[in-house]
Amino acid sequence: MNRIMITMAVVFSTAVPAWAGNPSDLFSEKAVDFGTSAKGTVLIHYFRFTNTTKQTLTLGTPRVSCGCTSAAVSATTVAPGDSAAVIAYMDTRRIPTANVTKSVLVYVPFNSPVQEEVTLRVQTVTRDDLMMSPDTLELGTVPKGQTSKKTTKVTFMSDPNWKVTEASSTGAFVKTEFKEESRSGSFVTYEVTATLDKECPVGNWTSDINLKTSNSAVAKLRIPVNVNVISAVAVTPESASFGTLPMGVATEKKLTLQSGTPFKILDVKGVDEQLKVVIEKNEASAIHTIILAANPKAPGGFTRNVEILTDIKDQPKVIIPVSAKVIQK
Repeated sequence: MNRIMITMAVVFSTAVPAWAGNPSDLFSEKAVDFGTSAKGTVLIHYFRFTNTTKQTLTLGTPRVSCGCTSAAVSATTVAPGDSAAVIAYMDTRRIPTANVTKSVLVYVPFNSPVQEEVTLRVQTVTRDDLMMSPDTLELGTVPKGQTSKKTTKVTFMSDPNWKVTEASSTGAFVKTEFKEESRSGSFVTYEVTATLDKECPVGNWTSDINLKTSNSAVAKLRIPVNVNVISAVAVTPESASFGTLPMGVATEKKLTLQSGTPFKILDVKGVDEQLKVVIEKNEASAIHTIILAANPKAPGGFTRNVEILTDIKDQPKVIIPVSAKVIQK
């Protein structure tokens, strides 16, 4: 029978002094005015903050001053240097009185390293004579280098002379345009279109289209825009970690490269006698399976980037991080 001896060590360290700041100072904004909104819209806002302290922040569950709004945190613990958000959801269907400003407070408890409650605020004026269909422009999931376009119809029902005079976007890669669609009695409808620029970087992005109109009661209108831009070539999994390998023992991992259109793999860089790449297809295909074959020759290990060169104009190079720790047999 093997006996295992456990050695206990006492580690002395210098205590980090408690942060003496105010969590409220971490937020770049603490209030948002959604402006005028159509009855039935769910308004969403992310109050983002970054932990610029040297200690991990712990957050509790937010509470709100009105049942028409709910709130959540994207993370309950935020390490130094990391970012998080308090997400407020304002449901205009639950606002009982139209045409008046509804302001709601969101209380966010910070439990450590200090105990403070940060107060945030959201507000809107909801109108039952205004309609947007849909109320959010979802551009969807778009491969990098491609575009997407969505349209909503905005109808105001209380002014036969109503006009949309200007449309602008808070997103640098979202273009907007508008045109009058119909005018019947006091009902006026405009068509508003958001178009994604092909140069939009990879990421999950949100922006707003802001409309200016001729009626002071609905002088400014906001239309949220959401889009998720993905790489032209998606790699699954995104990296390859072989873990701990005995020296001289060959191991393989399979990865899939997928695109919306057929493409060719032209070349591979970053390989040597310890790491080789096998490509299963030479012809153009929307899906390629490659095999990473590791055969470590020396103890220690390796960390490198394997470059897959393709004939896709928008993403000619796909980088795959590869790592392994190598030990003696």
